[in-house]
Amino acid sequence: MSLIYMVLLSAILNTCSGEMPREKLTKALLENYVKSVKPEPSDGSRFNLTVGLTLVNLDDVDADDRVIETHSYMDHTWRDERLAWEPSEFNDVRVLHLPANSVWIPDIILFNNAGDNFKPMIDMSVVVYSDGTISYIPPYHLKSFCETNQQPTGVFNKFSHGYNELVCKLKFGSWTYDGHEMSLVSRSPQIDMSEFRRFPADKFQVKSTSAQVDQKMYPCCPEPYETVGFTIVLTNNPKYHHDSSPISAEDIVEAQVQAHAQAQVYPRLYNRKYHHDSSPISAEDIAKAQVQAQGHPHGYHHDDSPEDFGRHDRYDFF
Repeated sequence: MSLIYMVLLSAILNTCSGEMPREKLTKALLENYVKSVKPEPSDGSRFNLTVGLTLVNLDDVDADDRVIETHSYMDHTWRDERLAWEPSEFNDVRVLHLPANSVWIPDIILFNNAGDNFKPMIDMSVVVYSDGTISYIPPYHLKSFCETNQQPTGVFNKFSHGYNELVCKLKFGSWTYDGHEMSLVSRSPQIDMSEFRRFPADKFQVKSTSAQVDQKMYPCCPEPYETVGFTIVLTNNPKYHHDSSPISAEDIVEAQVQAHAQAQVYPRLYNRKYHHDSSPISAEDIAKAQVQAQGHPHGYHHDDSPEDFGRHDRYDFF
C-alpha cells in the first residue's frame, strides 16, 4: 500500500467519523494524562510558575479593621510538556481551550486571606498552546489584611484613622510545593492597573504598587518556601476630604485643655494615672465619656459592661 493511499484513506476515515481536529487533539492529549502529577521539565531544570495580578476594582476599604476587598484577575503561566503537540498533525491547530479541572493546576492560595474562602468567582478554562505553555487567569474577589504607615512627624491626620498610609500586601504561594519543586516568578515588578475602574466613593487613591518574590524557611522543613507579594499602598484622596491637614500644635494644646476640663467634670471616668504625661484625649473619647456620664451620674459601676466604652485603661472602672 502506497504512502499516498494511506494518507488519503486516513483523511476519508476521519471525515466519515465526524471527528473535528480539536476533538481529536483533546483526546490525544488527555488519554493518558494524570492531572494529579505536577509537570516536570525534560531537561531537569526547576519548574517555573509565573504569576501576575491585575486590579479591576477596589470594592471596599475598612480603615478601622485594616482590611481591603478587591476584584482582581490573577494570571498563572507554566509549561506542561505532556500537553505539547505538533500543529501540522492536527489541521494546524495551535491553541486549545480545556476545562481547568481536566489538567494539573498549581495550588496557589492567598496566605493573608481575611475572607471565608479563597476560590475563583467562576469555573474557568485554561488556554493551552502547542508548545505546552498553559495560561490560567481566574477572577477573584479578594479580602486581605493590611498594615499602616505612621506619618514621619508622628502627627495624626484627621481623616486617616491615626496613620497616613494603608499598606496592603497580598501574599500568594503554593500550599504544598517548596521552593525546590516550584520556583515562583513575578510577571511584572508592579500590579497591572490597566483594567482598574473605581474606588469606593473615591475616598482613597493608589499611591504605588509593587510585586516581589520572597523565600522563607520554616522550623518544620529544611526546604525554602516561596511567596510572591503584591503590595498596594493607599492614601486618602484630598479631593474627597476637604480638610486633610494634620492636627496642628494649637489643636493639640486645645485638646489638652479639654482633657483637663473633662477630668474635672467627669473625675471618676478619667484615669489620671494613665494620662500622667498630659497626652490629649480625642473627641471620640470625650463623647463616649459624656454619654457614660449621662447614663451613670455617680460614675462607672462594676456591673456595667466595658466592651462598649472604648479603650478601658484610659478610665477608672469601679
